[in-house]
Amino acid sequence: MTEKRAASLFSGVTGEEAPLVVEALEVRLGENPVLKGVDLTVAPGEVVALLGPSGSGKTTLLRAVAGLVRPSGGRIALGATVFFDGKRGVFLPPERRDLGLVFQSYALWPHRTVFENVAYGLRLRRVPEKEVRERVLHLLDRLGLTGLEGRYPGALSGGQQQRVSLARALAYNPRLLLLDEPLSNLDAKLRDQARVWLRETLKATGKAALFVTHDQAEAMAIADRIALLNEGRVEQVGTPEELYRNPRTLFVADFLGNPNVVEALVVALEEPWARLELSGFPVRARAMGPLVPGRLAKLVLRPEALRLAGPGEVNVLEGELAHSLYLGMHHEHWVGVGEALLRFYSPLPLPGPRLRLAFDPEAALAYPAEGG
Repeated sequence: MTEKRAASLFSGVTGEEAPLVVEALEVRLGENPVLKGVDLTVAPGEVVALLGPSGSGKTTLLRAVAGLVRPSGGRIALGATVFFDGKRGVFLPPERRDLGLVFQSYALWPHRTVFENVAYGLRLRRVPEKEVRERVLHLLDRLGLTGLEGRYPGALSGGQQQRVSLARALAYNPRLLLLDEPLSNLDAKLRDQARVWLRETLKATGKAALFVTHDQAEAMAIADRIALLNEGRVEQVGTPEELYRNPRTLFVADFLGNPNVVEALVVALEEPWARLELSGFPVRARAMGPLVPGRLAKLVLRPEALRLAGPGEVNVLEGELAHSLYLGMHHEHWVGVGEALLRFYSPLPLPGPRLRLAFDPEAALAYPAEGG
């Protein structure tokens, strides 16, 4: 589905476009604080992913916005409509929030056809039957489901069921779209393909869209911005590239991708650089916090930043080739540098056993080490 075709999905359908604003949101489950003062804004037409490890609070945040969890403090509003306000005692029930919900499990009625599943919300709102038929068939066509309107969910593939679930959420033109792990039930290849049509469809609505995922690649591919949660707080919000290239904290740097994180001794500071010593080798990296000469730092090196060293290179490390794995598109190598084991990629196998690796200073990030 091209961007132009996706944009036509909602032609002629109007609705109030409003930002979602979450302020100082707190949620407690019993005595356990799950969300600890979360702030987040999602603009109209923006897709924001909630990402984080298990137990970080991302699903609880989505459920609080949906009205499925009652917060203990803070505020949630969509434009002028207040969903929750702890100080004023406001709590709008889910059915009055005008949300489009897409669940991980699809949540389709097995005894209803595709057409009936998508039309259900429209009929509930007493939309004239002629308009129901026009809108449902239009949505099914734009989501590649034409000809399947008479089938039951059990006769559909996982990808088709997910599209029906999305069509049902979009049919009545909700003001806000919420998606909980929308692609997690699809196999890997289909999930890669689904990222494209899901992003195009969400962008075409012009509505604020918030979705939970545990898949980093999915978040980076679909979202305009990512809110990375850690233990009930937002660690950093930004575009996928901002979070990947300029992580503010060691947690963000370590969570995104699968980097090498090793200890190095801070030798000197030359803003914005830090001079370090890694297993006896002098290197330079970007200083990402209050480093102290003579103390340890955590050095973050992404595998794609490492390469075989050429003549005259700076930031050179030497080590022994420990493991090599063939992964199809490239080889993954593990090199022991002192006590550190560094992973990097190359298009070809390496002879070993002794290797010299290099990296650019701006591609290495140095953070204060706890207790360092």
